[in-house]
Amino acid sequence: MAVSKNNKYLIISPSWLGDLIMSQSLYKTLKKLEPDCVIDIYAPGYTMPILDRMEEIDNKIINPFAHGAFLLKERYKEGVKLRAGNYDRVFVLPNSLKSALIGLFAKIKHRRGFKGESRYFILNEMRKNKKEFPLMVQRYVSLAYSNEEVKTAEDLPAFEYPKLIIKALDEKRVKELGLDFSRKALVLGCGANYGPAKLWPVEYFANVSDYWIKKGGCVIGLGSAKDKPTVDAIYSNLEEDSKQYFYDISGKTNLTEALDIVGACTAAVCNDSGLMHTVAAADVPQVCIFGSTSTNYTPPLSDKAICVESDECCHPCFKRTCKFGTYACLKGIKPELVIEKLEKLLGSNN
Repeated sequence: MAVSKNNKYLIISPSWLGDLIMSQSLYKTLKKLEPDCVIDIYAPGYTMPILDRMEEIDNKIINPFAHGAFLLKERYKEGVKLRAGNYDRVFVLPNSLKSALIGLFAKIKHRRGFKGESRYFILNEMRKNKKEFPLMVQRYVSLAYSNEEVKTAEDLPAFEYPKLIIKALDEKRVKELGLDFSRKALVLGCGANYGPAKLWPVEYFANVSDYWIKKGGCVIGLGSAKDKPTVDAIYSNLEEDSKQYFYDISGKTNLTEALDIVGACTAAVCNDSGLMHTVAAADVPQVCIFGSTSTNYTPPLSDKAICVESDECCHPCFKRTCKFGTYACLKGIKPELVIEKLEKLLGSNN
C-alpha cells in the first residue's frame, strides 16, 4: 500500500481546467488505495462547480491567488489558516515555487510533488524524473506512490480515467438557451485559452457543422465569452440552410451547465482544450485536434476519443502562436479527415 489508513490529504490543484480534470485520476487512486482517507482540495474559485462533480473530493478550499501572483506574506497567512486542517500530506500538482509554499507554511509534515521550480527545501518527498512519466496524468497518479514503489510510468498500476458526475438538464434552462435536442447534437470545443496555435480554422469547424446538420443533427457552439468571436465566425461560414440548426451559447453557461449540455450530446469535435478534457470525463465520443501540442503529453483520457495530429516537421512546438505565422499544423488537418474519424467513431448510426 502506498498510503496508511485514515490519512487526511491536501491537494494543491492545477489552475487550468483540463489539468484539473486529469488530476481526478490521482484522487481516484488515493481513494482506491485508502477508501477512508479524506481529500481536501485547494483550488481556484472558478473550478468549484466542477469539483462538486468529483465524488472523491471531501472538502473544497478556494485558492484566492490570481495565476502568477506571488504575494509571499499573503501566502504565509493562508498556510497558517490551513494548519487547522491537521493534514498528513500535501500533494503539490503545479510546478511553481509559490504553489509549494502553502504546504510548507501550513506545517504539513509530508510534502509531495515533482521537482518543478527550485523547490528542493520545500518538498521533502520529491520526484525528479518527469521524463519517466511522459503523460501529465501519469505524473499526477505517480504521486499516490512513493519513489520506491513506482519509479517509472511502466511501474504504475492500472488507474481510472476521470469521470465527472453528469446531471439531467433543467428543461427551463434548455429553453432559455434556445436549445432543441430533438436532433442529435454535436458540440464544438472551438476555443482554447492557451492561444491561437491550438485553434483549428473556423471554416473547417463550419464544414464539419454543415456535414452534421445535413445528416439530420444540430450543432452547439459552446465556450466562454472569449470564444464568442470564434463561434460567430463559424456561424458566418455555415451554409444558409444550416444556420437554423446551429446554437450559439458561448458565454451563456457556467462550467456545470456546459458539462451537463455536453453529457446530452451525441458527439463532439474539440481543440486540445479544457473542454476536450470535459467531454472525455463526460464519456462522450469526440474527435480531438492537436496542432502545436501533442497527444504524447495531454491526450483526452477516454476510450471514445480519436485524435488527429499534425505531421508537420515542426510539430509539436508547444508554442502559443506560430513562429512562422502560417499555422500549417492546424490548416493541414482537413475537415474531410475529421468527418471520416467522426463516422468511424460513431459507426453507421450517427
